[in-house]
Formats: sequence, C-alpha cells, structure tokens
Amino acid sequence: MAVLLSLATVVTVRAGYKEEIGLTALLQELGAAAPTGTNVTVSQVEILNGGGYVADTSDPELIGKTFNLKSGASGVSYHANSVARYFYGTSTGVAPAVRTIDAYEAGNFLGAGFLNAGNPLLAPAVEARRIQNHSWGGSSSSAQEINRRLDFTIKRDGFVAVIGLNNGSGTTVPDLLAHSYNGISVGVPSGEHSRGGTLFDTAGRIKPEIVAPSADYSVSYSAAVVSGAAALLLQTADQDSALGNARTNSEVIKALLMAGAVKSIFPTWTRTTNQPLDAVYGAGQLNIYNSYKILTAGKQPASSTNTVGTKGWDFATTAGTSASTNYFFDVPVGHALSNVSVIVTWNRNVYDASPGPMFDPQVVFANLDLRLYTATNFTPVNLLDASVSTLDNVEHIHVTNPLAGGRYAMQVSWDLASHDYALAWSGTLVALPPPVLSVARSNDAVVVSWPLTAAGFTLQAATNLNGSVTWTSVPPPYQTNTDNYFIPVPEPTEQKYYRLQAP
Repeated sequence: MAVLLSLATVVTVRAGYKEEIGLTALLQELGAAAPTGTNVTVSQVEILNGGGYVADTSDPELIGKTFNLKSGASGVSYHANSVARYFYGTSTGVAPAVRTIDAYEAGNFLGAGFLNAGNPLLAPAVEARRIQNHSWGGSSSSAQEINRRLDFTIKRDGFVAVIGLNNGSGTTVPDLLAHSYNGISVGVPSGEHSRGGTLFDTAGRIKPEIVAPSADYSVSYSAAVVSGAAALLLQTADQDSALGNARTNSEVIKALLMAGAVKSIFPTWTRTTNQPLDAVYGAGQLNIYNSYKILTAGKQPASSTNTVGTKGWDFATTAGTSASTNYFFDVPVGHALSNVSVIVTWNRNVYDASPGPMFDPQVVFANLDLRLYTATNFTPVNLLDASVSTLDNVEHIHVTNPLAGGRYAMQVSWDLASHDYALAWSGTLVALPPPVLSVARSNDAVVVSWPLTAAGFTLQAATNLNGSVTWTSVPPPYQTNTDNYFIPVPEPTEQKYYRLQAP
C-alpha cells in the first residue's frame, strides 16, 4: 500500500530563478548556440491532482509539446502544469525545446505502468526517455523494493532520475523515491525541505544531493529546474562525440550538476571527511553555468604521465580491488585556484539475482573514496583533504582556501573491481598580484625576501638597468619563515637590482 502526495500547489513561475542558477549568464554568453533541451525526451510522474495527472496542453507555454499518457486517460493536473512550466515551458522553463513527454500517474508508475513493484514475476519496464522527473513523494510498506527497482532501471537504462523531497523542514526523508541511491534528490535554498539521513536500505545517507530555487521555493518546482538543467547538459553531450559518456551514463550528469553547485550563498554550509554533503543543502545550489563549463572542458582520464586541466570530468571503471588512480593537475606559478570542488559518484549496482521466471533485485555496493594531495612530478605527497564516507555513493571535497601554485593530485580509490564511477572537478584560476621584493641589511649581508605566494619564482640580480641588461640567477636554496622566502646575499660593492623570474 502506497500513500502518495504532491509536493506543492499551483503557482506562477518566478522569473528571477534563471539568474540564480546561472542560466541567464549562460544564455548571454552563448547566444543562439546555448542548449535548450533539443531532442531530449523526458518522463514526468505526478499524482492525481484535480482529476488528472497531466499538464494542460492548451497552456501557451506548452503548445507544441507531445504528451504520451502512459497511465490512461487523464484530466488536467495544475500541479503537473506548474512543474511542466519550470521544466520545459517555452519561455518559463529551463529546457524549452523539450518536446516529447511521457506522463505517468505515480501509483500506476510504481505498479503495472513501469516499476511493477509487488509483482515478483516482472522486472521494471525499460525507460526509453532520458530524464524522469518525480515532483511527488509518499510512503509504502514496500519502499525498499520500490527504491531498489528504481535504482535497477537507472543502472540498466542510463537515464537521470530527479526526485523532490518533502516541503517543510522535517527530518524524515520520504520513503519514495528519495531513498534511492542512483537518483538525484532535490531540496530548496531556504532549507524548507525534509533533510537528514536516510532511514532504511543503509541508514544515514545524506539527502538532498542538491538544492535549486523556484517559485516560493517549493520542492516540486525545484526538482523540475534540476531536470531542465540535466536536459541542457544532455543536449550539449549529444552535439560532441568527445562527450559521449555523458549521454548514456547518469552518474556523469549527477557529478556535473553537483560539482558545479554553489556554496557561498550558504554561510553554514559544511562537510566533513566522513560526511561528504551538507545535511541541509547537499552539494549546494544548482549552477548550470558552472556545470556546463565543467562538461565542455572535456573528458580527461587519469594518468601517471599526463596532467588534467583545472576543470573537467571523467567516466571510468575500477580495475583491481583495493586500488586507486590519480588525476594530476597544475596551478600555474603566480596564480591560485579558488572554489575547488570535486565530486565522485557511482551507481549502486542492483541486479536480478534470478533472471528468468522471477525478478529478485539484489545489490552490490562499492565503496569509493576521494583524496586531494600535493604532488611532486607524478607522485602524491602530502594529503590535504579526504572524503571517505562508508555510507554514501558520493564523495565530495570542497577546498575553502585557494590552492597556491604547484602540482596536485585528485585520487580515487575503491574496494571492488569493474565498477563504473564519474568524477567531476572545477576551480577558478585567479592571477595573483606581482610579488613584491623586500631588501634589508643584516650584519655584513643583504637579505632579499618575497611572499610565500610566489612559490617557484627564481631570484635574479643585475648591476644596472641601462641598455642590454644581464640578469644573473641567485641560486637556491631559499629559506622560509611563516610569511616569506628569503636569502642573504653578500653586501654588494656596487649598486644591484633584484627581480623575481617566473619559470
């Protein structure tokens, strides 16, 4: 028996949300080349509301859309209509070019319409659409089976499932379908959503994964906003063969959305080594501009001989057990890398333990960890941060202090072989002001010092600045204190000039 409820009432779309999620900036930068959800097909699951479960096809925002009624004849649901406007409305939606929508009534979706929950003879139906939006919640005595069936279909069919939490600041995560591993659970920036750890099928996993703004900050419409953002990323991946893994693997889209999320608007946002996400805001607020930039930075594999960029992603399969792999990157001298965000996520493997006459969903859960090191050449050296939850299928590192110039390594480790994962990372390179040299007399020497932020620079000296100047290196080793590099040099018998030379 399932008890189902919608997550909000009908509202007017709030225009400002597009700016808040970085969509306005993306549209302004890309113009006509901006993704709009073209050729991305979706499913929208709703409970009965006002005598129906489908949006109003006469709404000017939805003209030209094709709705396939998967759960039989239906009247208009104004809740479904508001969700549709945020998801794919012609002028109000995130992904206005989405044209084909499979519409389901939630009870039918759980049962004979799709998941076939409660029927041990049938596996779930195959999802031909790219995104499922679930702006509803509920409870059921069969919740574990239902959530496992959803995870099974996500793993098997590769679609993105976006799931709204309950409205209100309760501490109980809804049974359906937010307890799934492989979906993306959504809250609102106000924090007025159910939050905290899951209650079953491994208790204590953090929900939500991400938050997004919408009208009155209602979860139903925030979920639709995240679904629209996923559609933009999928279209972008469709248009570039080099981004192919993002087209068919939901883990990549999930990692991109979470790695691009913004934390700065939440003063209390926090994570720990063992808790990868904030208990209220998850990875932070959706920012499609950031996620788009991470996606288009390209797929960049781990390597022991090559570096990756300061933005990018990868989709890979673990090799061997109790092993690891490294992604090395450089922060150029004279720069710092701020807003560093790294996400690794992977799907729980739900499989049919008795294929044939019965469907028996069983699980294999890999445990992956994420670490950030300083590095020398292609060897990790000093551990800076780690995310090592044993519960969640996401690990997250967010560096609050900018990384200085030098080499670093993102390390992914695992305990099971042949398990797919997606890694996404982002940082903002900031040029530092030129380092200022300081010269002081000390006994029979001159002490030349410069800030520690100028790591990697070489000190040079010249006797004049006229004509063709000859600069001579003043060789290391340089000494350090808490603020500066410094080197005592013999007191010159003639005038000398000093400078710092970048490598």
